[in-house]
Amino acid sequence: MEHNYDSQGFDIEEFLEESRNRQEERLEKELERIDEQLDHRRELFQDSLEELESKLEKSIDELREEYQRFFSGSSEERVQNLKQDIEEFYRSIREERRSHWTDRQRLEQERRELLREFEELDDFDPLSELL
Repeated sequence: MEHNYDSQGFDIEEFLEESRNRQEERLEKELERIDEQLDHRRELFQDSLEELESKLEKSIDELREEYQRFFSGSSEERVQNLKQDIEEFYRSIREERRSHWTDRQRLEQERRELLREFEELDDFDPLSELL
């Protein structure tokens, strides 16, 4: 390997190679961070969704029971409250899905930008730029 030294004995090629390696390591760490965040967000979303769906199912079951009792004197107010709870759970599930999608899109965009930087780094030859 031929080395290019400047007038003070500084190895330009070595410096550029080390700089490139540091940049690659930085990009790899960022990609890893984003992948971890995507996984973590996916887990949080699944947990939240499961909890909301469980509460929704419970409310639906309670509403069914109230309807069965309704004809034997169950409270109209209780039925209306359960209906409102069910509507709220559906709304919360939609919001959770929308929020997860938006967050995921933002992280995927960051990931694409980092991959683009990686490509640019692979295509860039600093020595040819200097010569």
